[in-house]
Amino acid sequence: MQSRKDRTVERYMRAGAALRLFKTVYGEVITTLSEVMPKKDVEKIVRAMDKVNQVCSDTEDRMFLEHPDLSNEYIDVFYGDVRNDTRNEVDWKVVQMAHELSESLFKGGRK
Repeated sequence: MQSRKDRTVERYMRAGAALRLFKTVYGEVITTLSEVMPKKDVEKIVRAMDKVNQVCSDTEDRMFLEHPDLSNEYIDVFYGDVRNDTRNEVDWKVVQMAHELSESLFKGGRK
């Protein structure tokens, strides 16, 4: 983990973009697997997603603690989908970051 001074809002936004991308793909995985797996196995992966959501909440708390001057628009950093309409400028920027990350992953490199 980076030192507190290195945990900039921009870093939090990149982490939020990665989490959003992960949650979007994970949601698709859950939906697809539920068509072929027993319910008890699907419930296991849903519970794993609950842990990811808790990480989002904890990281958001840390971001606001370390950057108390942020507006309420920053609650959109860790929540939402990369496919839906954006709610504000922060949401839009995080979605753009997620799309850039997705493109870099499928082109074989990380920016």
